[in-house]
Amino acid sequence: MIDVDLQRIVLDPFTLEDAKVVDVRFDGHRVWSASVPYAVDGVISLPWPKALAVRLSGVTTVTILDTVTGRRIDEAVDVRFGRSSERLSLTDARGRWLAMTKWDRLGPVLEGRDGMVGRDLLANGRRIVDDLEADGHEVYIVGGTLLGIVRDGGLLPHDDDLDLAFYCHADNPADIGLESYRMERALQARGYTIVRHSLTHLELQFFDSEGQPDHYIDIFTGFFRDGLYCQPFALRGPEVTPEDLVPTRPREVEGVELPEPAQPTAWLSYAYGPGWRIPDPTFKFVTPTSTRWRFETWFGVYNRGRVYWDKHYLEYTDPVGFTPARRSIRRFLRDVPPDARILDLGCGDGRWTRELAAQGHRVVGVDYSHEALRVARSGPQDPAVDFRYLNLNDRAAVFEFAAWMLGTGEEWFVFAHHSVQALTKTNRQNVLLFLDLVLRGRGFADVISDETLSRRYEHGKPSTWHLPQEWLERELVGHPLALTPKGRWWRRDGRQLRPVRAARLTRVPGPVLAGDNGSSRAARRETTIKE
Repeated sequence: MIDVDLQRIVLDPFTLEDAKVVDVRFDGHRVWSASVPYAVDGVISLPWPKALAVRLSGVTTVTILDTVTGRRIDEAVDVRFGRSSERLSLTDARGRWLAMTKWDRLGPVLEGRDGMVGRDLLANGRRIVDDLEADGHEVYIVGGTLLGIVRDGGLLPHDDDLDLAFYCHADNPADIGLESYRMERALQARGYTIVRHSLTHLELQFFDSEGQPDHYIDIFTGFFRDGLYCQPFALRGPEVTPEDLVPTRPREVEGVELPEPAQPTAWLSYAYGPGWRIPDPTFKFVTPTSTRWRFETWFGVYNRGRVYWDKHYLEYTDPVGFTPARRSIRRFLRDVPPDARILDLGCGDGRWTRELAAQGHRVVGVDYSHEALRVARSGPQDPAVDFRYLNLNDRAAVFEFAAWMLGTGEEWFVFAHHSVQALTKTNRQNVLLFLDLVLRGRGFADVISDETLSRRYEHGKPSTWHLPQEWLERELVGHPLALTPKGRWWRRDGRQLRPVRAARLTRVPGPVLAGDNGSSRAARRETTIKE
């Protein structure tokens, strides 16, 4: 018998028989796959994952299936979660059904979506392979794509992308990174939209007819160093040889040919273990700490926080903004000249970008979440507003954008509302180097940040992070930037009041000495004048 409530699913061990993994379905839609634990006090309990538990409101029919055999476990049960009598609809703002992904998040997967998505994935995968091979790259399918095609003859229904890799013959991290950048430039020249995760990992984003993010394709880098096969971010070991990878061979799936490794079972056994032939949607890569540190040191991580913001903005179709920003905007605009060029750094859904433009300014809003930019662009067309993709974690991209800003020949004023605090200390240096370059003349940057952590702090949620002004002052050492406090107030964060500070950064001319910063230099100059 199945018993379901807001906390868990309770199952009778006898009805499970030998099932090791089960699929949980709401009204026929798979929403979660769970490994079956040992029975305690004669029952098996499956607590809802947190991301799913917060969405349980309404009426649905719950069905439990054996993942491997598809056998239904006991009878389906009608359940009412909470007080709502509406049918439970586990969808995003665009009406796409969501399911728990391998990253313990809710997201749209192939199952339950328009069948055209899978066909478009394959067609775009073929197009990318043709383009990469034309540039001399040896490309092969990997990951869940290879697993689904070899084991099941098609794409995995619980997957959400297509995975490719190319065999890089270099073994020096710098040369590998340069090869990845050459590949990126060639793909950009062909019109692809690219998200860089690291020096070795590219994501190609595809959009639907309305310009909304639709699906994506990953391109990983495979190389050998010291006899070990390396495929950042997760794989590093001796189990795969060059002969297992190339020459590739064609594998047909749904009428589309894609290149698979010369020995696909070698890659699959290494990545997924000897039991890869048995379906297990709960499988997760466990990356050894030494491997993770090695790859992050060599190739960096440019994707921190982006998936969190993508999932956050999946819930919105219209801009909602960040309520306390209006006070920050008033302070910012007091010192901005008429018809100014403004950069909204980390614009999110674009509400405040448009408000800045409504005051008579020309504003560029940048963000690294395509879902956020989707919402931002959903508003009415405004010639004074321009939304662009920019990843502040990617220093090369930041410098390229700074060069474009300088090329305009205009003064720029930067509005950074609760965006810099959502970066790591290392990547905040990218922002400071960026401001070193772009702040000219009367230009300044207002950085608005929470002074304290949220009581609901989670490391994986940058919205709960903070940036005390003392940290920012220390991090300014070596930069020709002066910091001037511009006010302190409080904002409500759930049941908590969090102190907020605004700091204005301006560029100070002249050389910077070791251990010096613009703030201390400005203070010394003021003291000299008084004397």
